[in-house]
Amino acid sequence: MVKKISLLTIPFLILLFTTLLIAEDVYYVQSLKAKVMSAPSFKSAVLGEVSKGSKLVVTGREGNWLKVRYDAKEGYVSSLLLSTHPPIEKQAFLKGEEPEIKEGVRRRASTFASAAAARGLTQDDRRRISREEKIDYGSLEKVEALSVSTEEVMRFMEGK
Repeated sequence: MVKKISLLTIPFLILLFTTLLIAEDVYYVQSLKAKVMSAPSFKSAVLGEVSKGSKLVVTGREGNWLKVRYDAKEGYVSSLLLSTHPPIEKQAFLKGEEPEIKEGVRRRASTFASAAAARGLTQDDRRRISREEKIDYGSLEKVEALSVSTEEVMRFMEGK
């Protein structure tokens, strides 16, 4: 009998613990605007709109919706639009030719480097793999560099 009582209390304790974790947390709006809804549904009435960086006090959770306090009312905001951390400031980019790099500014990678990174390979990896496994990355780069116009595609589709 004692084991049954302790097994029944475990779900209750888990529910209590998760409720305490969410209770009264501060969240920040991450998108440009976030609508505060009257119910946890996009079809419900809109109570208002908050802008990026706004702080909202979260009092609960219903599925993918966070229950928030807004203008002395309870409302709901999609959890996809909120985070426990303030939004990141806007980043600036430098072109590869610019010699001066200022603090807090990122240098934009070349298209080639971005494509190679997307495939998960550095230039050294590509050279090594192509020698070991006989993969012709040079030809792949030529194919990736090709551009085909819409007219050329239409002619091909028509069999001309």
